Amino acid sequence: MQFIPDQQNSKTTAILLFFISVLLVYLLIFHWFILRHREYSEELGDLRTQLNRFHVVASQRDALQARLGILRSSEEDAELFLDDPGFDEAAAAMSSRLGQMVRTQAGESCQIVSRQPVRPRVQERYQKATVNVRMRCDAADFLQILHSMEAGIPLMLVNDLNIIRPRTRRRTSGSQVNTAAALDIRFNVSGYLK
Repeated sequence: MQFIPDQQNSKTTAILLFFISVLLVYLLIFHWFILRHREYSEELGDLRTQLNRFHVVASQRDALQARLGILRSSEEDAELFLDDPGFDEAAAAMSSRLGQMVRTQAGESCQIVSRQPVRPRVQERYQKATVNVRMRCDAADFLQILHSMEAGIPLMLVNDLNIIRPRTRRRTSGSQVNTAAALDIRFNVSGYLK
C-alpha cells in the first residue's frame, strides 16, 4: 500500500485537495454569512414593497378623506330612513303615523277612507315601503298634512297625487248650488328602509 501518490497523479491530487480545503473553509466561515445576507436581502425587498404600498395609500389621502366625509354625511342622513325591519312593519308604521297626523292637524274635517300597502314591483337599492291612501279632506288641511309628511323625520314621500273635486248638485229651478264638500284625494306615500 502506497501513501504517497505517484508523480503523475500528484498534480490532480493537489488540485483536488485544494478544492476540498476551499469548500471546507467556505462552509465553516462564509456560508452562514451568505445565508444571513440573503435573508436580509429578502427582508429589505419586503420592506421596500411595503413602503411603496404606503406611498400609494398616502398619495390617495385627499381622495380617501373626501370619501370619508361623504360616508359621515350619509350617516347623518340615516335618520331619514324608516326604523322598521321589514316591509309590513314599515307600511303599518307609516299608516298609523298618517292617521295620527290627520287626527292632530285636521280633526273632523278630514277622514281616511282607505289605506293599503303596495309592494314595489322593481327592486331598488333600498327597500321601499308604499301605502296607497284615499282620503276626504279640505284643501287647507290637506296641505298641512302633506307638508308635515314630507318635512318630518323619518322622511315620507308623496307621489301619484290625484285630487278630485266632488260634483255640484243642481236644484230643480236650474240654479247651481256650490257645496263646500271635501276633496277626494288619492296618493301613494312611500318611505325607505335602512
